[in-house]
Amino acid sequence: MKILIVSDIHADADALDRILVKERGWDLFLFAGDAVGRGKKPNEVIETLRSLDNVYAVLGNWDYAVITGKVDMARKQEDREDVGWTRSVLTKDNIHWLQMLPLVKEITVEGKKITLVHGSPDVALYGYIYPWTDKATMRAYLKETDILVVGHTHIPVLFEWNTKTWGRRILINPGSPSFPASGAKRTYAVLDTGEWKVKIRNV
Repeated sequence: MKILIVSDIHADADALDRILVKERGWDLFLFAGDAVGRGKKPNEVIETLRSLDNVYAVLGNWDYAVITGKVDMARKQEDREDVGWTRSVLTKDNIHWLQMLPLVKEITVEGKKITLVHGSPDVALYGYIYPWTDKATMRAYLKETDILVVGHTHIPVLFEWNTKTWGRRILINPGSPSFPASGAKRTYAVLDTGEWKVKIRNV
């Protein structure tokens, strides 16, 4: 089974389309939040996600700001304005889709428990997991699940923990295909369940 893993599209419909064209034949799509914010095609992104089969998605911090109008997370005036603009252009159906997204989603795939959350298991919307996050913290997150998928940082992370008790456990942050953090590339991830191998790919 081929699992497509994407996060932090931020209303960039063109980036999402490029991924879908490039990665034909996927079986499952995991989206780790922030469908909207920053970009200028929020309706197009949500409508594409809504149109696909076998998609599991969670709420991101920008999604939350847009559906609630709360802009405490926005450090810049332009970000606060962007939240307001996005709220004004989204259709009712697309706002409803965002409102229905869970903070955390757990699914079982071929006997493996996969946990999907935007930030981190303990701080769903605003937690940060970076490549330099200490290994003890990442192992602690993996004690409750076989595979943890996160986003939020816009920096890809791939951490594997081989345990004697539970076997191999994996933490994946696919990065962002639209607004990568400084020094990062535009990325997403693909998980092959044949050998449970993960590849971080450039858009």
